[in-house]
Amino acid sequence: MNLKSFIKTLIFTLLIAFCFSVSAQNSGLVMDEENQPIENVSVFIADQNIILKTNKLGEFFFESKLPNNTYLNFYNNGYVSKLVKYKEGSEFIVFLKKLHVTLDEVGVVESYSDLGNTKLTNIDKKSLENVFLKDNSMVESITQLSGVDIVSSGLGIQKVVVRGLSGMRVVTYLNGMQINNQQWANDHGIGFTDLGLGEVELIKGASALKYGAEAIGGLLFFKDSPFVSNKKMNGYIASKFDNSSYLSSSQFGLNWNKNNFFFNLYGQYSISSDYRLPNNDYLFNSRFNQNAIKFSVAHRYKNLQNIFRYQYHHENPGIPAHAHEDPADINIEDITSSSFDFNDAYKLLTPYQLVNNQLFNYNLNYLSNNLKLSLHLGHFINNLKEYEKWTRPAFDLTISNTQITPNIRCKIKDLTFNLGSQFSVLDNKNNEDYRLVPDASTLNVGPYVIFDFEKNNFGLNSGIRYDYKHIKSEDNISNVNYDNEFSNTSFSSGIYYKFLDNILRFTYSGSYRAPHFSELFSNGVHHGTNRFEVGNENLRIEYADQFELKYHWANEHFGFVINPFLQNISDFISIVPADTLIDSYRVYNYNQYNNVEIKGVEMNLHYHPHKLHNLHIEQSYTFLQTKNKDDQYGLALVPANSIKTKILFDLNDYKRLVKYKFDYLSFYHVYKFSQEDFAEYEELTESYSLINFQIGLKLSDKLLCTIGINNLLNKEYTPHTSRIRGVAGGVPNPGRSFNINLKYEF
Repeated sequence: MNLKSFIKTLIFTLLIAFCFSVSAQNSGLVMDEENQPIENVSVFIADQNIILKTNKLGEFFFESKLPNNTYLNFYNNGYVSKLVKYKEGSEFIVFLKKLHVTLDEVGVVESYSDLGNTKLTNIDKKSLENVFLKDNSMVESITQLSGVDIVSSGLGIQKVVVRGLSGMRVVTYLNGMQINNQQWANDHGIGFTDLGLGEVELIKGASALKYGAEAIGGLLFFKDSPFVSNKKMNGYIASKFDNSSYLSSSQFGLNWNKNNFFFNLYGQYSISSDYRLPNNDYLFNSRFNQNAIKFSVAHRYKNLQNIFRYQYHHENPGIPAHAHEDPADINIEDITSSSFDFNDAYKLLTPYQLVNNQLFNYNLNYLSNNLKLSLHLGHFINNLKEYEKWTRPAFDLTISNTQITPNIRCKIKDLTFNLGSQFSVLDNKNNEDYRLVPDASTLNVGPYVIFDFEKNNFGLNSGIRYDYKHIKSEDNISNVNYDNEFSNTSFSSGIYYKFLDNILRFTYSGSYRAPHFSELFSNGVHHGTNRFEVGNENLRIEYADQFELKYHWANEHFGFVINPFLQNISDFISIVPADTLIDSYRVYNYNQYNNVEIKGVEMNLHYHPHKLHNLHIEQSYTFLQTKNKDDQYGLALVPANSIKTKILFDLNDYKRLVKYKFDYLSFYHVYKFSQEDFAEYEELTESYSLINFQIGLKLSDKLLCTIGINNLLNKEYTPHTSRIRGVAGGVPNPGRSFNINLKYEF
């Protein structure tokens, strides 16, 4: 920097500092390492879920006074994100470093998390802001994380697999409310879309004390986009089309605030026909439609904040590959069609599901200098009807779940304490005489205490939780009379150390899972899975212990993360086939294995060439091995090992390309190894490769567009975790497809 530039920078800095000092209590300043202001930095007031932006001078302003120790997260494209604690009475200036390598999606970049301290707890994060624009679906976007996979039958029914575990062992939260939507079955999807969501946080394994000990496989915590502090209303409209199933989907969003009042509104409508296989046939009844509406209202008064959220989600997914015989004996020609008729392509056909979800959320937060008191009240209603015939549903289930979660967070110097409890009441009610699972209710109480110690480059985390669960069922139609209690203590501890560019984290956790009423009482045909399921009232508690190590190193151009883990689960609950048939359906019984071992390693690489600062190469490796010590067979629905590679080429530095509206190029490649470790009723799955390609266009400052090709080489493949892997020798996933997506922001 020459003398003239230095003097200009000094004068500018002094002027900014003078103006800033006048309103130091209600404003701040963000600058780079050369003391230049940074425009359009996102300033996230984490404790209040409010986001604001810096202006051209790098300034940001608070509409009301912030308590001391309020968490503020600063982030902007091209800079290292920073998490700071606000302190009153001094100039609030934040400096951001230029960023070349980012590994924020594997939990090594400093940021705020609702699940805990990201330094002390192994938390992965994934932004969902532009999922609608850039990905097929929200769940498929999450599977880009290492160790995460998907159980699916097309886009209509999808759910997450974490390190080989799914269903009841992977717990899902939406804005602090646990989602219970008959997730015990693979034909029941996640229950919501990416509408209005900003981010998902993931804890793999049994370390999520604050939000439930039963998350042996992992915990997914979805969060709405923050409220926006802006003087004018803003929002977006978006639309997408995919020619594989002639999917058409549209969304809108509105954000508005006035003084200390905030309002968000979102809506979505999607419709899809049957998806096309690589041989150009269509999988019969893989069609679906869905619509959703949601809104959030928040108000601040001094140190008090109230937030109310409501969400309604309706969907009608078809159930493909359905039959009244052994699925392995079906010919694929019987469940596919070579013709396509737009007149009938979107009409509902049996069998299908009719799903209605309603979610009510209320949060009360009180903030003071070293204290945060929070209260969460939630109520979730799920109604699931499955139609085998048009006249009446094969079964009609309604789950209502009420949850109360008080929490106290207290900071004393380098120590942070969280003390709280979860109270929940769940009722499962049948609305038809035929029932796969009986009427049942559960009561859960789970007090916990967690403390974090952090000083300089060292940190320590430890917590303990006691859970009590009461399950009761009195169902005369199902001839069930059950009343039992389960209780146990869960714990988690972690240690963190940073030395220069090296970060090391070790955690040990132990948790338990009580049997679910579907595992205890199922007795009937489950049409969505083509089997007759029989529960076991003698099932005991599952116990899990997990050891995990995570090492991270990064310099200006290269980043590396390695994450080995080992988990032992005793009294593992599983469903296995019997040699008998009932009504032409094979019988499957729930039983328990004494010990199951799950171990593996996950690695992430990010390379950024020195001469091509706009080229990013990311690669993740997932190697997973499961062992059932009581059986010659492995566990069901364990994904094959994989290598995922993403190449992103930012074109904004090339004026000639920018002139033609080009924004970026993206290549995504997945290699799946063969899966030779499988359950008794599964078969070997061959290896395969997939390539997706996408072009990003910036048609204007407000209009964004992406054009993509999925399954570029039209590969015929069936993932080992496909819901219809065992039908007709394995029904393939969609073949090559083209998509175009638009988003207009205002």
